[in-house]
Amino acid sequence: MTLTSLPYDALYRVLCFLSVREIICLRLVCRDLRDLTFHTAVWHDAYKHAKLPRPLGPLDSQSREFLENTLVKSTQVGVKWNKQALTITSKAAWFEPEWSALQGDHWEVVAGLWLVIPHISGPDILCYDLERGLRHVVYHANGAQILSFKSATSEAADGGCIMHAIVIESARSSASFSHKLLSVRFSSDGPLLEFSMVIPGDIIGGMGMSQLSAGKRLLCMSDHLTGTLNLAVDTRTRVLYRFPPPNSIIDPNFATTGTQDTYLKRLIATETHILAMFTPITIVSQLDEGGNCRAIIQAFTLPSAEHTTTSSPTLQLTHEGHCYLDIERVSLLCDSMTDAVTGQTQIKFLTHCMRLNLTKYFAHRVTLSPPLPGQKLGNISLTTEQLFSVPGYANTMKFTTSFDGHARGICVLHNERDGTEFYGFTIDASSMDEPCSGIVGPGVDIKEVEVTESFPSSLRMTWNVKLAFDGYLGRICYRKRGQAGRNVLAIVDLA
Repeated sequence: MTLTSLPYDALYRVLCFLSVREIICLRLVCRDLRDLTFHTAVWHDAYKHAKLPRPLGPLDSQSREFLENTLVKSTQVGVKWNKQALTITSKAAWFEPEWSALQGDHWEVVAGLWLVIPHISGPDILCYDLERGLRHVVYHANGAQILSFKSATSEAADGGCIMHAIVIESARSSASFSHKLLSVRFSSDGPLLEFSMVIPGDIIGGMGMSQLSAGKRLLCMSDHLTGTLNLAVDTRTRVLYRFPPPNSIIDPNFATTGTQDTYLKRLIATETHILAMFTPITIVSQLDEGGNCRAIIQAFTLPSAEHTTTSSPTLQLTHEGHCYLDIERVSLLCDSMTDAVTGQTQIKFLTHCMRLNLTKYFAHRVTLSPPLPGQKLGNISLTTEQLFSVPGYANTMKFTTSFDGHARGICVLHNERDGTEFYGFTIDASSMDEPCSGIVGPGVDIKEVEVTESFPSSLRMTWNVKLAFDGYLGRICYRKRGQAGRNVLAIVDLA
């Protein structure tokens, strides 16, 4: 009796005990077993046993291709990211654009492969392929010059990357200004401008764009001058949304002091919600034992169809809560996942705070619960887990999150005496029930790598230097001063 002579029900039971790698290997045995591994039911069972976060929508509605690709990628990421911390290797290089265009924060590196540079006071936004040396013009401002550029990237549903950018343009023939939203998709074929749209002046006002957060669907931004909410965009429908007027049940004065005495600390855009974190002056003096001030967290979502107006749709405030949290530095760790039974939505984000010559890193799990009978807003609860710490004050942190809640990144320790050290870390936040865990590797002085590779070194990495990092490639990019005062992009690959 051979394995293939067993009934299909018995074979399915056997496959339930196999790992993803073993199921894939079965395709090399014979045609019958190969055909069996293409059944959707096999991958449904494998996905359930893997204890991964549930995709949006019923699990039974997911295709076999989605489940298989997710499990294969999860296996690869889990082995590579979760068992070792990043370390700097000797491979390093630098890239010099055609003009000294790497100015301040006006540049972006997407997926570690493409350098996007706006020509400030010029009409073009260029994209350089760092692997093949190709140059693309991704956007041209007709009859105008670019004055400002702010960008954020997110993962596309098909696995590619999308860069969203807010560009301020000035007409050459007049003193008028305009704000435009650009969406550029990156794939193996290179960059492609999906759309550009003018943001009406009455919506955007005089926004300085200090914060721009992009999720898989929602994009939101705020005004750095007033620290208040400004604008949100549904990137699928390309509809602009206003935020509702300030309102709070926790702090009754929030509605009247929201524009003067309340500062918006952070915005986080997810698949389903936008989280806004405020520190009202009326409660800023209330500190916990760790020295963290009390903060208000609010969650907004797209309005239902019956509440949407064609002129100026407004986001809906759905949840509110408060916490004691250092929210100066917040990054999304695991996107929103909704339990179809309880209606609760979980969102995980990463923070770090500097205390007593240590920088501590924390994972926070936000739970959005449906409102109870008679309540207008649902409750927001927060649980916190400390992951690891590094010595000194590491003000800069960059990481890449995978689709299933793993994260791989770097934290940068700036020391005026000893220079700049990089610490690599990995985080496992894939379980919706188990605590998050993280490990950090030893610090490595970046100057040792630069000297080995004969880097141009007239520009020292500073406290607030902009970094770009891609966890899949393990690549760090940052700006340095090259010969004749020209800026170059330093590229350091990690193990």
